[in-house]
Amino acid sequence: MMMPEVKKCSVNQCYYNQQELCHANAIQVGSDHPMCDTFVSSNEHGHPADQGKVGACHISNCEYNQNMSCAANGIEVGIHSEHADCFTFEPK
Repeated sequence: MMMPEVKKCSVNQCYYNQQELCHANAIQVGSDHPMCDTFVSSNEHGHPADQGKVGACHISNCEYNQNMSCAANGIEVGIHSEHADCFTFEPK
């Protein structure tokens, strides 16, 4: 299974965000709701990868979750209550 890209990230205060693109090698979505667990609040921005991808998803009740991996064509991440969430989440 190919890892889907993070097509857009509007969480500008994240270390991996540059011009609304994610540059983490791979993010993890999980916790008790579809939160981007890779989010790091920072005024500085890093660029370890060209395009961020979804490495793992621990939200078992998401329509796109297949064996703890994301099967969406791509995802969008946005701000929710001062942290980053996967806005592509669709409940089963």
